[in-house]
Amino acid sequence: MIDLNKIAIVTKDHDVSYSELLQRVAQFARKTPKGKDTKTVIFSENREGWAYAFFSVWLNEGIAVPVDASSTANDVAYILNDCKPDAVWVSKEREAVLQDAIKEANIEINVFCLDDYERLSLADEPVSSILPWAALAEPDNDDTALIIYTSGTTGSPKGVMLSYAALKANVHSVSYDVPIYTDKRRVLVLLPLHHVLPLMGSLIAPLYMGGGIAICPSLSGPDIMDTLQRGQVGIMIGVPRLWQTLYVGIKKKIDESFVARMLFALCRVAKSRTLSRIVFSSVRKKMGGHLDYCVSGGAALDREIGEGLKTLGLDVLEGYGMTETAPIIAFTRPGDIIPGCSGLPLPGVDCKLVDGELCVKGPNLMKGYYNRPEETAQVIDSEGWLHTGDLATIDSVGRITLTGRTKEIIVLSNGKNVQPSEIEYKLEKYDQLVKEAAIVQDGDKLRAIIVPQPNWAATLTDNEVAARLKREVLELYNMTVSAYKKIMSVLVYRGELPRTRLEKLQRYKLGAILKEEQGTRSKEHEAKPEPDFEEYLLLKRFIESEKGVKVHAADHVETDLALDSLDKVSLQDFIERTFGTSVSADEMPGFANVEALARHVASEKTKMEAEDVDWHQLLTGSVDNLPLPTAGFAYRFVSRLFKYFFRLYNCLKIKGQQYIPEEGACILAPNHQSFVDGPLTLAGLPWNTLGEYFFYATEEHVRSNYRRKMAAKSNVIVMERANLKNSILKLAKVLREGHRVIIFPEGARTHDGGTVPFKKTFAILAKELNVPIIPVCIKGAFEALPRGSSFMRPKHIEVAYLPAIKPSSEETYEELTQKTQDAIEAVLAH
Repeated sequence: MIDLNKIAIVTKDHDVSYSELLQRVAQFARKTPKGKDTKTVIFSENREGWAYAFFSVWLNEGIAVPVDASSTANDVAYILNDCKPDAVWVSKEREAVLQDAIKEANIEINVFCLDDYERLSLADEPVSSILPWAALAEPDNDDTALIIYTSGTTGSPKGVMLSYAALKANVHSVSYDVPIYTDKRRVLVLLPLHHVLPLMGSLIAPLYMGGGIAICPSLSGPDIMDTLQRGQVGIMIGVPRLWQTLYVGIKKKIDESFVARMLFALCRVAKSRTLSRIVFSSVRKKMGGHLDYCVSGGAALDREIGEGLKTLGLDVLEGYGMTETAPIIAFTRPGDIIPGCSGLPLPGVDCKLVDGELCVKGPNLMKGYYNRPEETAQVIDSEGWLHTGDLATIDSVGRITLTGRTKEIIVLSNGKNVQPSEIEYKLEKYDQLVKEAAIVQDGDKLRAIIVPQPNWAATLTDNEVAARLKREVLELYNMTVSAYKKIMSVLVYRGELPRTRLEKLQRYKLGAILKEEQGTRSKEHEAKPEPDFEEYLLLKRFIESEKGVKVHAADHVETDLALDSLDKVSLQDFIERTFGTSVSADEMPGFANVEALARHVASEKTKMEAEDVDWHQLLTGSVDNLPLPTAGFAYRFVSRLFKYFFRLYNCLKIKGQQYIPEEGACILAPNHQSFVDGPLTLAGLPWNTLGEYFFYATEEHVRSNYRRKMAAKSNVIVMERANLKNSILKLAKVLREGHRVIIFPEGARTHDGGTVPFKKTFAILAKELNVPIIPVCIKGAFEALPRGSSFMRPKHIEVAYLPAIKPSSEETYEELTQKTQDAIEAVLAH
């Protein structure tokens, strides 16, 4: 039984007891229509009157229809016409919009203003003995309690009918089955209450359990912190973008201090909730000091954010669900928090995968879409399974992990699937330049729509903004991902990307933004004829033949045409041979477009003799003046220490050593699973030959002076962007002198344990210098040391050297590259 003297609602300027809450609900109920078939719309921003109006509908056994307070008159008219409500509770702030909607819908309806009743005198109002949420305690009550209109991420909203039984399944699971909601924990009302997640999680459940609520007056940082303090809040519900903003802000301050960085790293490795809460106690104090749980819902929370908040001592319970499930399908339990995982299903809910799509059945399912039986049948099959449209995995314990959204996945012509939200999160980490980003498919390539940060972009043109984004965001991002995930072009958008109130991106509206820009760009192309000077035409012809794409004068060589490091080397060589001048691979992205590059070449050329790149001639040219790194005893000694460590700690197994040539040049091509793949590749090689093996590493791996010195003494040839051609020639020199090269063809570590398309540098070297390729398959290193982990796990690792692949004159570079990848993947699959 709830203590009526206890505080039920904390607002900015006063508190409301449970006794007053019941009185005001009864007062509102005298205006609200009565009866199980009556429907009442609530159209208001979050406020205490919202709660009174809502529960007055339930007290009168009616159906509540919450509507987004930011809706336009057209949006509201659509709902009025669809559900034909009997009355509307509206705030003074939204009353004008409602009146316009009523005119547009051409209906008559009773309208009551929250401001007129929210603070009326209660002198003669008795305290009701009937709790307005009493129906939640009734067994199997199938009466419709709510009609929630979907947020419209894919088109016209539909009214989701939710019964008291569906709501009860949710409330009881997080209160009795797992005691997250109790009479001791107050919940922050932050997100708009028209959505089922905050409605259930920050209004219905906490008031039903007696814990109470604290209403935040806005989404601003100061208001949130003030309400957390004043309300002594124990549970805070937010969406991923809110948690991302919070974490990024805290992490920036941590990164400013060496000591704080070290403490953060310590807590990340220790994975101790107690230690984290002691070390970062100030974070929790600033958030009121009473916060037990952060709840994330509405969309998948990025694993890095979840890990980071957990390291700070903030437990993030991830919920996964839909409006159609009122809303929970699964949630993480306290003590079993795995960032990126949505946890176990709601008690009583069954889950299964059908072609990777998650399907659910249980007491939490909606009754259907209001007046839309055909659309209901499209999502709930004849056996009662709801098809969520979400891709997921289910582990051996039953935990659910989302992997994507069926309708959002971009499928490229090469069969590769791209999850746009994964890329968007990575781009938004460059938050000094990027405010928000969206990824769209543009033909057979990926394109980024980027809203720039206004503080630096306001005085720049779109072209200037795009150029800097390409140089300082896209180029850096593209260096870290597989070829098919690279962003080939960017659209600067000065507005706000279309989102729902819970910050879900409305992807179906992105096409219109892209179409508008394409129309503008097409007109610009029509108005400005393509250049016809000879240098441009020769460059255009060469790039088109090399890349198999159409080239326009305004294209950027990297982000529009996708020239990778090897393409730039061939273009550099073509320019030198054809025009007698030099443009380094590092300089190429600095030119605004192909035309600008061509005009530079035209002004600097000493000749003009068109010819194609001859890789054989390039790789067999003079290399006498190119210095190579060296390796001494320490290099071999450390390599052996690693080998014995792997044998003891990871039960390292080495196979196929008979396939390593006893003498002569060769190329070892391992797949790339972890940071320790270099030492693993060396583990099976004879001691007396270790000095013969040279690694090829990107510049990003040796940024510090210390690492550069270590690389120079460890047989590491650095791929320098400023002189890619010389880097390639150094590899050629190693092989021509009879030594050996270790190249990781993927260029970056795997994200999932599998492989990504191999780059062809090693194949060009092998074919033109006629040296064999030894594929090397590394298995288990991803499980032992996955991305983001700084602690090696004692997982079994296996290194297998595979039979040599000898290049033939008939094979193309691409065929040789694919043959090597196929050999490794065949072993990985077993």
